[in-house]
Amino acid sequence: MRPSLAVLPAGVGAALFGASALAGPLIAVGAVLGLALAAVIYAAPGIGLALMVLAGTALQVLGSEHISGLPVSLGKVAGALTLAVWLARSILRRLPVTWSPQMPALAGFLAMVLASAVTAPAHFGGMEGLARYIQLVLLTVMIANIAGESARALIHACIALTACMTLSGLIGLAEFLLPNLAIESDDPSLVQGNIGAIIDRDSLDGVEVKRITGGLSDSNWFGYMLVAVLPVHLFLFMRFASPVARLLILAAAGLQSVGVVLSFTRSAVIALAVSVLYLLIRGRLPLKPLLLAGLLGGIGFALWNPAGLERLYSVQYVQEGSTPLRSWLLRGGAALVLERPVAGYGYNQFGPNFMGWLDTRSDVPDGVRLWQANIERRVASGEDRLEWIMPHNTVVQVWVEFGLFGMIAFGGIIFFMFRDLAVARLHGGPSWGLLADCLVASLLGFLICAAFGHLALAKTVWILAGYSAALRRVALEHGPRGAEVRR
Repeated sequence: MRPSLAVLPAGVGAALFGASALAGPLIAVGAVLGLALAAVIYAAPGIGLALMVLAGTALQVLGSEHISGLPVSLGKVAGALTLAVWLARSILRRLPVTWSPQMPALAGFLAMVLASAVTAPAHFGGMEGLARYIQLVLLTVMIANIAGESARALIHACIALTACMTLSGLIGLAEFLLPNLAIESDDPSLVQGNIGAIIDRDSLDGVEVKRITGGLSDSNWFGYMLVAVLPVHLFLFMRFASPVARLLILAAAGLQSVGVVLSFTRSAVIALAVSVLYLLIRGRLPLKPLLLAGLLGGIGFALWNPAGLERLYSVQYVQEGSTPLRSWLLRGGAALVLERPVAGYGYNQFGPNFMGWLDTRSDVPDGVRLWQANIERRVASGEDRLEWIMPHNTVVQVWVEFGLFGMIAFGGIIFFMFRDLAVARLHGGPSWGLLADCLVASLLGFLICAAFGHLALAKTVWILAGYSAALRRVALEHGPRGAEVRR
């Protein structure tokens, strides 16, 4: 060992000894584990990527500060460590970064969030929003670069994605089967995020609906994330031909499909149907086996008939459930957009301004007035905040908060995701063309969900953006037509 290199272990040891002396053995142990994990990520960056995805899915709640007792969440730790190691590794090895037309759109969106944080009245809330969106954009950038390093890295990243959502599915199944893993829909602990199925007694008269969350703390977001990941199983099924591998992939897809149903999210079921229809039109899915699987699944759920299944197909629930309130949320959102179409109101400012708009209306139904009174009571008692009211539509959410240019930038991210996947399909081989179609199906499913949910802060689209950019790079560098493009 050269003298210069021999100094490194001694320096690390001295630093750890100093940390132990100054901050105690617990900090020193944490430092040792952190250095060990950093070394592992340096050798295999895909592990850092898997940790980031895991922290945003199955461990989103379990790894949060109020559950773990740590000063920061496990997601932030995984993200910061992976980013630092990736930067060091890229500089030392002079590795190229992943480029995609998404990158200017991502930068433009962050610029609009920053402008809103500076100019909007709720300045401190705006800075919190900026910090959250920076983390989401960094998630996209990390996935794009780590998964885009090579074909093998991209395949491993796809495996990591479905493995994380399979773990979420197992958590969700435990929530459904174990009575103690359940909380009331109006439990104040839901605000911070809590593990457990959400007990909903308001959707159907006399029926206790148990909606699983899979570690994401929100049933809708859980269903939407599953819809985004399920098409990737088709790519993995075709990529790995061994019976054991295919059996595991089918089992994971089956578990996640059950998770979509047990989230009792109608928009997720509709979105999954659209994704499947797209893959059928593209000739990626065989019709007869799909019909057989659908028939067996339908018979299974009909025989099982879990409490709350009626929520997915009940016409009465559509007419009398949350639909009237959501229609007023959309009407209020449209009014707020017209009031400040360019500048917007700032991060998390839909709720306070929507409630103010409701006060100006004389034609509000009694059910909506009752909801408003209940929210105001909870806000007065400290159980709720007006900032947590959302419009259940991503376009309205982004436009109200960040104005016209923020909406254009966010739309640009979606547009260039489709563009990246089109480039991958054009220049990659058959395998990458299949993955491109699978990710298009995932993105179409997200767009359906975005029409019914406020998903700008959900990790779904940001994860898909990273995989789309990574696939574009791999297809251009390793696909058969990509070599012609490079020449």
